[in-house]
Amino acid sequence: MAAFGVHLGSTSACLAVFKDGKTDVVANDLGDRVTPCVVAFTDHDKAVGAAAKQGVIRNAQNTVKHVKQVLGRKWEDQAVKQYIESNAVKMQQNSDGDPVFNVEFQGETTLVAPQQIAEAVYEKMLETARSHGDGDIHDSVFAVPTDFNSEQRSAISDSATAAGFNVLRLISEPVSAVLAYDIGQENNNINSNVLVFRLGGESSEVSIVKVQNGLYRVLGSEVSTELAGSKFTDVLANYLASEFYRQYKLDVKESRRSFTKLRMATETCKHTLSTLGSAHCSVDSLHEGVDFHSNVSRARFENLCSNLIQQCESLIDSACTKSNIDKEQIDKVILCGGGAKIPLVQKKITDYLKNAEILNSITPDEVVAIGAAKQAAILTGNDENDIQQNATFNGESNMSLFPIFESFTPLPSRKHETVTLNKNQTSMEMNLCECEDIRDPKTVSDLAKIVMKDLPNEAKVSVTFHLRREGSLHVTCREETSDKTESVIIEVCR
Repeated sequence: MAAFGVHLGSTSACLAVFKDGKTDVVANDLGDRVTPCVVAFTDHDKAVGAAAKQGVIRNAQNTVKHVKQVLGRKWEDQAVKQYIESNAVKMQQNSDGDPVFNVEFQGETTLVAPQQIAEAVYEKMLETARSHGDGDIHDSVFAVPTDFNSEQRSAISDSATAAGFNVLRLISEPVSAVLAYDIGQENNNINSNVLVFRLGGESSEVSIVKVQNGLYRVLGSEVSTELAGSKFTDVLANYLASEFYRQYKLDVKESRRSFTKLRMATETCKHTLSTLGSAHCSVDSLHEGVDFHSNVSRARFENLCSNLIQQCESLIDSACTKSNIDKEQIDKVILCGGGAKIPLVQKKITDYLKNAEILNSITPDEVVAIGAAKQAAILTGNDENDIQQNATFNGESNMSLFPIFESFTPLPSRKHETVTLNKNQTSMEMNLCECEDIRDPKTVSDLAKIVMKDLPNEAKVSVTFHLRREGSLHVTCREETSDKTESVIIEVCR
């Protein structure tokens, strides 16, 4: 069975899958490993992702970006006010006093809630998930920022559920990043302080995660909207605007549409500079019919962004202070978020944390989704090999016990196993037990029994164990060839 990890960022979303013992990011229908979190409304349809982003120049007032900034927030929230000031799309209060987007859709004025925008993005991600799923069940873990309150977390969960995902759990983004690198998972004896530096499109966050005995604890976090990928884009766009004025004595900032065109070209230029020493920015008919062409070197870009780069140190210091540790006590550093691809950002962090191991083997904007997928695999049992026999009791039933859920398994949890019957065996009996020690028969308590008869020769029975949030256990056995099914529900004893 496949297990998915989903990360909805302010700028883009990423989906990873754990299947057949491997974790990888799933590319969307365009072959891209991340999908823009953009939803556009037109006279004809609703576009999501790259198609919506490409049309933002012509349809800015009906294009919603960065919905994560307002998701689950109230109208009076300062973040909503800032969003309204910096985005072309209109917002207003609905009858309940909550913020909604006011867009023109199919010839009518329509009010759209932020949760509906997030749902549209998740539906796009679900399309991608279906290409790597095993059916209609899409067990998934979703990563959220550490500073999200209960309303924001509920908005994420509700939107994902409405889109068709089965939400197993929400985990914090820094914990997901640590899981992506399996820190403390393969060796439970590791005791480490991990700094997670996330530089996203609209914000940055530095968190310290304590890893001890296979458990994770976020000691402290520092969040900033002053250091973000968009700020690097702004600095470069302003420079290119000045170059355009120098060449043609025309102010591109006089037109919001023209500056949006320049900024989109600048974003591409910025991404190129993360891998190459120079980049060419070209915009046809940028302003008043004048074409614009300019080359930018990485050295020039880094010089323009020097003030932004300096903020990396202060964010690290603040996170360490909140966590009550010294920066010399940091053992590992994980870089995540698209902005962390900038070479000078990586160099600054490496130079500042000289004693720490820098982990950047996973593409930064895929780290969080991969970690969430690994958490989903743990919850569904997909990370484990086939059940191994642990004990055999020579009683009347000659019963063998196999552990499904260990003590203190987090709720909810789901596991899938396959039982293959021996040749000429046409029936099976499965006893469900609870015990303190599988080596001691005296601690075993019978809970239920499932019997399946008249099965095909060498039948394969798929067994799903679902330990629900309230503690009840639902077990379903299905023979794959005949589609025979038996199930049982074991309620919580209160």
